[in-house]
Amino acid sequence: MGNENIEYTDKLLEQTAKTYSGDRFAPIYLEFSTPSEIQAGTYPVEITLYRSDLTAKDEKVLSKTLKVKVGDYSFPEDTGHNFNLDIWQQPSNLARTYQVPLWGDEHFRLIREMAESLAVLNQKVITVIAGEIPWKGWFNYIVKDYPANLYEYSMISVKKSEAGEIQCDFSVLDRYLECMFAAGIDQEINVFGLLGVWQTPFFPLIKELDHPEKLVIRYYDEATETIDFIHDKKELEHYIKQLFEHFKALGVWEKVRIISDEPKVHEIDTFKRSLVILKSIEPTLKVKGVFDKEAVLEALLPVIDYPVTSYYCTCNNYKELSQSHSGKTQYYICNYPDKPNTFLHSPLLETRVQGLLAHYFKTDGLLRWAYNCWPDNARHDIRYNTGALPIGDLCLVYPSYSGHILLSLRYKELQRGIEDFSLIKNAEKINEEAVSKIIKEFLEIEDPAEWMLDSHNSNPQVFKQDYKAYDKLREDLIQVINSK
Repeated sequence: MGNENIEYTDKLLEQTAKTYSGDRFAPIYLEFSTPSEIQAGTYPVEITLYRSDLTAKDEKVLSKTLKVKVGDYSFPEDTGHNFNLDIWQQPSNLARTYQVPLWGDEHFRLIREMAESLAVLNQKVITVIAGEIPWKGWFNYIVKDYPANLYEYSMISVKKSEAGEIQCDFSVLDRYLECMFAAGIDQEINVFGLLGVWQTPFFPLIKELDHPEKLVIRYYDEATETIDFIHDKKELEHYIKQLFEHFKALGVWEKVRIISDEPKVHEIDTFKRSLVILKSIEPTLKVKGVFDKEAVLEALLPVIDYPVTSYYCTCNNYKELSQSHSGKTQYYICNYPDKPNTFLHSPLLETRVQGLLAHYFKTDGLLRWAYNCWPDNARHDIRYNTGALPIGDLCLVYPSYSGHILLSLRYKELQRGIEDFSLIKNAEKINEEAVSKIIKEFLEIEDPAEWMLDSHNSNPQVFKQDYKAYDKLREDLIQVINSK
């Protein structure tokens, strides 16, 4: 459901039968694989459509032959292995939406299913929540246009013993990591809640905490048998040290990134002071920063190991970033730009073009902030705070009524885009000059500095919305690959 009650076709349903009102089109999505040994060529697919009125005999309405063109190239099994995809997971939302106990067995069944669907896209990054509600629910406590509970809770259970010692139980974190590892998602671990946590209006802070940022670490107090939050600086540092030591004991410390999401200009000094403390606890930690403001990017880049820049910032800074942080950059889309994006109203090819853009920006891949950030009634309506978050920004998949996760057309187009990225990389190994020419012809407007009118609005002339152009792009790249 969209603005002005417009309905969009995106969700791929699991039903084999569905009832539509008489004034609606009934779209059908078809996907089938071809045998690896099939010869290149054009193959007919016969489709026959019937109708009947209740007890009446079937009547043929239409017979049609579709032509399926099979090319002379097979994608390798590891397609997308070099595309660094980072879509943030919202595990607490998963439990809420399906109304199962948080971190229970049924919740972890859903987490495994989520991980497997992400792995198909070649997701590389695990989202770890190590502090309570780091995004403060994306303002759900004051946004009332559509009901939502978007709080994300820590994966680490903390208690204070009767002797006053902070103790951590990492069993949930370990199980979450195991689910992701089992699906093949094991390249990077992003830890939220320790740096650059959001400070939103009217949200109560842990004011007594002697730390540059008011981090939210909840614990159970055995002495008083109550829930409380860490207020003491030494207790906070002890908690953080335990977490870092646990990652080291698991042998994954080199994969851990302490991540900050869009620090603001007025938070630059706070960020730096917080990072000094974190580095004093563990000098070897690596920091991943997500930036939407060029002034903040410039101020903090010297202390960032892995910069991720908004589409606008990337258009203006990708050349410099590819030199200063080669092999360590990503770009991201969120509630802006207006195009190319992955909103419900976005043409699907805007999702697909992300693969080509990741290459053209000389980045290692794409970051998207939400995989399953669903509002309360997401099975029927995914709108939330539509004045700031265009419909579709909050999710790439949907909850089903049967207890499973439903994919989307946007998910499928992103998969195609990552395949395009793989084709480009493979073709470059054969003839880099030819590939550069193919891409420039496809883009037409070559300079990213001309792609944006301002920080939120794109040049309306950029990026083709013609599937034939994408077919030709693939054909040209495959021709380069096959020329070796």
